[in-house]
Amino acid sequence: MAPPWPPSRFWQYWALAGMVVLSAAFWWSVEGYTLFEEAKTRGQIADGLLRFSLMILTPALLLVWLAAAWLRRRVGESGYWQFLGLVAMIWAGSVLVTRMLVT
Repeated sequence: MAPPWPPSRFWQYWALAGMVVLSAAFWWSVEGYTLFEEAKTRGQIADGLLRFSLMILTPALLLVWLAAAWLRRRVGESGYWQFLGLVAMIWAGSVLVTRMLVT
């Protein structure tokens, strides 16, 4: 008998995680850009964190999600999920702190 297919549910979970990652990245791109374009005075820390989260962390989150096949071969399935979770937590923390500082 042939082995069960698929051998793991990695790609199903990856697709589900993608729905969350892509939705969150799109939301923050629109929301963050709106905050960035407002003519509102804010502190240097808030402005720097806003720029950093928009220009560095959001693309990094998307790249980690997109590079799943490459990373899976190098760090394994559990290593990939830990890495994606770490990047997502750093991104979410920066978004939360930015929202608190800007508004």
